[in-house]
Amino acid sequence: MMNLAIALIILSPYTCFIPCLFILGMLYRRKLAFILSPLNVGLALLFICSLLSGLVNQSLRSVISSFVILFNLALVIYLESILAKDPAIINSIMVKVWTYSFIAAVLGIIEKIASYYFDLTWIADFYLNKPIEYIYRIYSTFGNPNVAGSWFAAMIIISLYLWESQRRQKKKYIVGILIFIIGLAFSGSKGATLSLEVAILVYALLTKNKVSKNALLVTFFIVLLCAAISPEINHPLSSRIPIWTKVIKLYFEKPILGWGTFGILAKTKKLHAHNLWLSLLTMYGTVGFLIYVWIKVYIWKNIQLLLKSDLPIFSALTALQVMFVAHGCVDFVMMTPQGGILFFAGTGMVTGLARYYEIYYQEKINGIGKPFSPVFSKEKDING
Repeated sequence: MMNLAIALIILSPYTCFIPCLFILGMLYRRKLAFILSPLNVGLALLFICSLLSGLVNQSLRSVISSFVILFNLALVIYLESILAKDPAIINSIMVKVWTYSFIAAVLGIIEKIASYYFDLTWIADFYLNKPIEYIYRIYSTFGNPNVAGSWFAAMIIISLYLWESQRRQKKKYIVGILIFIIGLAFSGSKGATLSLEVAILVYALLTKNKVSKNALLVTFFIVLLCAAISPEINHPLSSRIPIWTKVIKLYFEKPILGWGTFGILAKTKKLHAHNLWLSLLTMYGTVGFLIYVWIKVYIWKNIQLLLKSDLPIFSALTALQVMFVAHGCVDFVMMTPQGGILFFAGTGMVTGLARYYEIYYQEKINGIGKPFSPVFSKEKDING
């Protein structure tokens, strides 16, 4: 079941919501508990805000797209539920995600090789995008080169964690790191590449393993070298300032609930503002922006809690969150189906593990003495 869900998420932006629909059904049947945390309540409020903004702006597309937030909320609730019971499951999840993402990266590399011999602009049309004219950048299974780049960048972080934590199959993860770096380079995403470099440095600062520090620094320079020689990444960079200026003006026209999810597109011919914060501010106004800030504060409080737990995965999850923040400065990948799932899955892992540790800590104070191991020595199978 888990394998199928992960495959559907990675296979295509058109199939990635199927597992989320299934989880919503589980919520409706009360098989999962809705925890009243700032993350869950905040996402529910953000859904309402997005819905109201779409209605006020009389935009059917904005109204319909609001339900994507509910899908991401369902994913967060599911991850929190399973990880709060047994955090060791996270290793199994990461291995499965890594495996299917590796296949996607290989397909992306084949796609790039094929682009030298065939016209592949039909792929852009299939994903409702305009073909990139100056050089071919891969889509793989992600519907957008920037989303592909962000996904592969995240997989590099996960590959480094699995290499660090797994006693066996280290060579496999080294190969994976190299394949994902090549996939990232072929995606041509400057934002994903720069945010990955920042995340790797943060990972290196946080990890206590000296061998891992060296591996992270080697990876940092390999990514830097690939970026320097990659014609896909060294493409002309259009200035973000004009679109930022336009959306700031739009925000002041409707500062309360904003213009709706597709309001920027209608006014500027751009889907988003190439900045997460400005996009949220313009789409959902001050109300939606403050809700998101509330969610982010809660996420970072959970990261601080994990710091106390001394979990070995803490460094990797923190690096992922740093990568999301850095990439959000120049793009809004979270708006896309798979980009949103990537962000909220990483967030659900943080809050799920933090909830497990918080329960353990409270029970320890009360003298119950629930067993807790900061090292995930077991890898549970969650198929079924």
